[in-house]
Order: sequence, then C-alpha cells, then structure tokens
Amino acid sequence: MRLALRIACISLPMWALRLAILVPLAAIGAPLVYALAHAGWCELRHSPRFNRTVLQWRTPWLFGLWNNVEDGIDGLRGGDAAQDWWAKKTADYSPQRRILVWAALRNPVDNLRFVPVLNPKIDPKRVRFIGLDHEPAKGEGGWYFAWMGAYSCIRYETPRWRFWLGTKLKPEDTRGLLSGDPRAIRCDFACQLKKIVA
Repeated sequence: MRLALRIACISLPMWALRLAILVPLAAIGAPLVYALAHAGWCELRHSPRFNRTVLQWRTPWLFGLWNNVEDGIDGLRGGDAAQDWWAKKTADYSPQRRILVWAALRNPVDNLRFVPVLNPKIDPKRVRFIGLDHEPAKGEGGWYFAWMGAYSCIRYETPRWRFWLGTKLKPEDTRGLLSGDPRAIRCDFACQLKKIVA
C-alpha cells in the first residue's frame, strides 16, 4: 500500500513534470538539429566532462541542451570502439542523417541530464528497489521499481521488449556505481519503449 501511494503521489507527478519539460524541448530540438546538421554547424571539440574529442555544435553555449558531450552529436564517440555498433548500423547514412537520428530522435535534449534538481547525483545508501536485484540482461526479462527520495523509475523487460520510465536508477546502485558510469555525474531520465536486439 505504501508503495502504491508513493507511485501515485510522488513518482507519477515527477515523471509528468520531467516529460512536460522534455517533450517541448525535444519538439524544438528536432528542426533545430536538422537545420544545424544541414548547415554543417558542427566541429570536433574536446569534452572535458568525458575527456574525449567528439563532434559537437560550434556554439555549445547557444545550443547546449541539444549537444551530446558524451557520445557526440553523431553518436560515434570520436571513433571509440564501444560505438562500432552505431557506426555499422548507420554506415549508409549521410553525416546529416546520422546526426539527426542520434541527436534529435535517439537522444533528444541530451544535455538536459546535467541540470541539477531534474537529475540527481546517485547516493547508494538512499537507493531502494523491489523486483529484480539487477538490471535485466538481454533476453532475460523481468522488472524492478527503484527509487531514491523523490526520484524513481520502473523498468519492465521481456526477452524482446524494454519499457523504462523515470530516473535511470538500477538495483545495483545500492552497491555503488561502477567506475566510468556516466550516471555518476548526474542520473538521467529514461522514456523508452524499444525492441531489444540480441
């Protein structure tokens, strides 16, 4: 009963607020990203937050919310092998199409994740969960609801589909974050319904 009250009184309003901010900014961002990509308004820039060089907008101070300092606006992460899957998937895309799909459709308003209050710093001592005690592996299926104060998420997976809504908390966060976890900076928000590719 307490969990149901938590979801109704805290989680749903928080998720609605986050979506009310995300959706209009994403709607503005799609044509903006399209125009900037087609104008070639991008360049390789060093990302001090992730200590790598990635493709970013030329004026990040102006288009900062629609930038992507982790993976770059093209998703190629400056040639990092971890993004080979994306390079292969988009090998026949033009550079403009790759930017549009990555920066406007897959990761809209990516740098919104660094805004305090909207995105918390994870404190492992405060993370709680019910359901699976780990993030589902591909093909495993299962669910969990995790929360930390006013921030929470629900994640449900079948062997083929994933639904994830809320702050990207994971049951494993109770044991601390792994080195290099980008959520250590600030924990982002997920709004995903996607097919899982093996």
